[in-house]
Amino acid sequence: MGKSEITAGLDMGSSRVTCIIAERDDEHNKIRVLAGASVPCKGLKGGVVVNIEETARAVEQVMDAAESKANEVVGEVYLGVRGSHIQAFDNKGGYNIARTDKEITAEDVASVIENAKTVPLTSDREILHVIPQGFSLDRQRGVPNPIGMEGALLEVGVHIVTASSPIINNLMKSVSKGGFRVVDTTYTLLAVGELVVSEEEKDLGCLLIDAGGQNTSIGIYSEGSIHFSKEIAMGGDHITRDIAYGLGTTMAAAQEIKEKYGAVFSSMMEEDRLINITKLDARTKREVKPRDLLDFIQPRAEEIFDKINQAVQGSNYAELPGGAILTGGGALLKGMPEAAEKLLDLSQARLGLPAQEILQCPEEYMTQPYLGAVALVCYPHLKTWNTDVPGPSRGSVEKRLLRWFKDLF
Repeated sequence: MGKSEITAGLDMGSSRVTCIIAERDDEHNKIRVLAGASVPCKGLKGGVVVNIEETARAVEQVMDAAESKANEVVGEVYLGVRGSHIQAFDNKGGYNIARTDKEITAEDVASVIENAKTVPLTSDREILHVIPQGFSLDRQRGVPNPIGMEGALLEVGVHIVTASSPIINNLMKSVSKGGFRVVDTTYTLLAVGELVVSEEEKDLGCLLIDAGGQNTSIGIYSEGSIHFSKEIAMGGDHITRDIAYGLGTTMAAAQEIKEKYGAVFSSMMEEDRLINITKLDARTKREVKPRDLLDFIQPRAEEIFDKINQAVQGSNYAELPGGAILTGGGALLKGMPEAAEKLLDLSQARLGLPAQEILQCPEEYMTQPYLGAVALVCYPHLKTWNTDVPGPSRGSVEKRLLRWFKDLF
């Protein structure tokens, strides 16, 4: 790799495609965001392609806009995926050191991770990520880096993220048809977590909530690593739709009303003004008070958090001293962090923003709608584990693992 490199993150959201173009400067260890763009996409629904032609056009449009702003030409993208087809679980693997020399090598670590990813999957599913959570040596837990130590039994815990192969293939076909090549496919939640969740929060135990339009992604961190992740098929668009139906107006108007006047709690509403509503016929008008919006916002917000709470309570990591970190466009609704505290019974909740010294980013892209794409361009350089550990050759495996442990410590 040269001293600088242009990269692009392409976040395929619920119904939008967002791109960030950045420059990786290895000499100064910086990632500089150059430009970004975001466009609506009728070919996407909940992160799944329902029309390849429409999605390809959106990819081409958003990339052209970002390239024009950055004055750069990009041929490759880091693709961010999400949606209900994503499924994840924890697993364990073991590896016996049969050699007389019991010193653990990088190849042994690669082998134990390879064993941990050996799980039964149907032919229509594939593994996106295998994330090491920690090692045990001769039943002794809490070994962060076993290379160089001696032992007879090496074990590892991993978090495995899987996806629907046809859905991933359709996303990649849309990107290819739009004129670009996919370098790597990443679960956007993981990239966002590396960018906005602090090491202290990961150690204590915390909940990451990435609230999209039609889906909400959640991840639970404990003892420094992710241990649970899940997609919930509900998001900010459901609140917008409730407002549109309730007021008899368009989705676009409902979205604008939600952003300007909406809140989860009445105490956060403006009381001394009226909101002018244009009905679906584009002629009839009416006035409503901001408090009237609560009839549509509050029940749906409570339902979303109830589903999140059910998922958290169903995991083995319901104790979350580190609180919640909220990201995504759906997190911008006024009162969402406070609602997370109250409805999830947490001691604290905050809006997630990048705090990485490695990142230089203009304010206009340091916002929730762009956060996923920003995280994707940062992710290859921030992650503290290597999804490509079980590589094609022994030499490359050892080299990658040694680099991984060097970065980790």
